[in-house]
Amino acid sequence: MVDTWQLPYASEILDISFNWNSNILIIRSNADGKLFLADPSDCGYLGEVDLPAGAEGFGVAISPSYPAEYYINSDTAPFILHSDGSGVWSELSNPAGTDCAGMDFEGLFGSPDQIFEVSATSPYQLYAIETDGSDYDVYALPGVNGEISGFMGHEIATLYGYPPGAVVLTTRFGHEFFFYYGGYTQYGQEPCPVPVSESLGLTWSPEGLVYWSYKGLDMEYYISALSIPIFGAIEDDYCASVSRTNALRMLVNPSTGSAGLIVDLLTPGQISLEVFDLSGRLVGLLHDGQLVSGESIFGFGGSPGVYTAVLRHSGHEERLRFVLTR
Repeated sequence: MVDTWQLPYASEILDISFNWNSNILIIRSNADGKLFLADPSDCGYLGEVDLPAGAEGFGVAISPSYPAEYYINSDTAPFILHSDGSGVWSELSNPAGTDCAGMDFEGLFGSPDQIFEVSATSPYQLYAIETDGSDYDVYALPGVNGEISGFMGHEIATLYGYPPGAVVLTTRFGHEFFFYYGGYTQYGQEPCPVPVSESLGLTWSPEGLVYWSYKGLDMEYYISALSIPIFGAIEDDYCASVSRTNALRMLVNPSTGSAGLIVDLLTPGQISLEVFDLSGRLVGLLHDGQLVSGESIFGFGGSPGVYTAVLRHSGHEERLRFVLTR
């Protein structure tokens, strides 16, 4: 966790989103009847937009167009509502009905014309919705085991942008993060970084920080900025390595069940090869000692998730992120 804030102006913090045009954090508070605008550096108050009377629900998203449109969902009426911030809200039919949770915009992945939303309860699904209401697609989200309350899409890096590269979900009372890529395969599941009463919204900034809203064990609402190494981690064509390195690469990335890491030395030398999980914990020491020149292959097996291999040799350090799937 990079930083944590408790907001004096908000009595409730549900879903959160990011306005990339203005670099402003957007916070949904049904209890206050507001969308609060905040400075992402300290969550300081920058303004507000009135929600429609009686608004309930867990989603907010900001269109990538300029000027931005604010989108919210409702768990009492089957509509997505949108506004330019003037206080006038228009309705869009919601294919998820009232069973809806977090939201995000597909414009971050290439097109400004689709908004993404997840269903809160089983069967857990992701909806890709045309903002003119003309059509939508549905994708299954396997492996979730509790009410979804937050969702964000991000650039985990499929080379081809549709469906969007990847998503992170959080469950309200299960207190977990679920990681998906492609269309959609779960590659990781992690507990929330601190004990909470409710895990709520997720979004991310242009700087690559993940913002997470939650209700703490003290029953107060918080926003934390997290550093989660999930951006740019996977290649669609499953070729070699994600980051080009001199001596370290992968047989296949993502890998199913176990990964093969290749160390290719020009000359014999002393090396160490370690593997770390998302939290930075050392989970594998694959080699520590002398190694011959040429290619050597090392195997690593673990739970599905994102890992970082670190190779140290000849006074240099190389890092390579990789993914294990089921």
